[in-house]
Amino acid sequence: MITGHSTDVMEIGPATTAVAHALGRYEGAWQFAGADLRRAAAISLISRAWDVFLRDAGAGEVGPAHKAAPAQLLLSEDPRRDAMLLWLADRAIPSIADAAGWLVRAVGATRRFRADEGELLAAACDALANPHSSGGPIARAISGAAVAPAYAMTLASVIDQLRLDPAFAEDGGSEASVSLPGLPHRHFVAPDPGAAWALNLALLTAASPLGRPPVAGLVSRALFRSDLEPEEIATALLQGVSSALAASFQRLEQIHVDLDRGGRALAHRSRNSKAREAWLIVLSLNAVSRAQLARGLGLSRAGADIQALALADAGLATLATGGKIAWSRGEAVRDTAHASLDRGPLGDAVSDLDASLAEIDRLLARTTR
Repeated sequence: MITGHSTDVMEIGPATTAVAHALGRYEGAWQFAGADLRRAAAISLISRAWDVFLRDAGAGEVGPAHKAAPAQLLLSEDPRRDAMLLWLADRAIPSIADAAGWLVRAVGATRRFRADEGELLAAACDALANPHSSGGPIARAISGAAVAPAYAMTLASVIDQLRLDPAFAEDGGSEASVSLPGLPHRHFVAPDPGAAWALNLALLTAASPLGRPPVAGLVSRALFRSDLEPEEIATALLQGVSSALAASFQRLEQIHVDLDRGGRALAHRSRNSKAREAWLIVLSLNAVSRAQLARGLGLSRAGADIQALALADAGLATLATGGKIAWSRGEAVRDTAHASLDRGPLGDAVSDLDASLAEIDRLLARTTR
């Protein structure tokens, strides 16, 4: 019986309901998602996983360009980005591994995690594969206050298990005093990051019975703090899970809207055009370079330029210096007056022409490699 934390116990019940609601909505949306939506969602999930990694593992030291804010996934210079992509390509569930493989090709990733980082990932994966059936204090706090989804109970048991590992432990930070002329000055010193990042990556290797992809950012560093009571951690865990699930559902909705918008804006392109595939990549990642798009789609630089210009002309992307292609909210420049040539009398001729251009592009790519 839990005593002394009535407020936390009262919060756990509604939090479990929120998890069940968010999980059901996300799984329902995923069951009705088409192939393009699923592929875009997997790529977008990896982009989100990178943001979570930086949040949990620390921004690192990657030059002045990253001082203001960490760079987006494909525009980052952080070597840990390559390591994360290669690890996911090797170990994640198939849909995420395929997306990570595409990203590995796009950035030419070669650098892997260090041995000590690999040990942390192995510990997290082992805890996920073998959760303690009896559970620890966090799992008991949840089960003692409400009937929680098995999804949340398993995660609580894993966190209970990993909290015993010093590598995952977090403290609440500390205050330090600095002597300044006239008076001492005290300031807060943030704690060194633990290994919560390893569990978030390991969760991307766990398959769901319904086939939906995992969710990025289910756990936070706060769940491994030693100065919090089990009931506080249980409530924070449930609230974090429901927030991550809700954010993933909203991202699915946005991707669906963007795919539909791109389909209308690019309706005039022929069947052999790579513009639709390029749009799927841009909307999934928000930003990509032309060189990365060329490597990912197997195009020459000239071919990638053609697709980038097509997206910009359709109002789907903006082009910036350094070859950057970024997602745009703008309206398409072309309108319905430019009906799809695929459905008109010139459809066959356009297809033949575009196929010839694609072959020329492949030949150019061989000569430039």
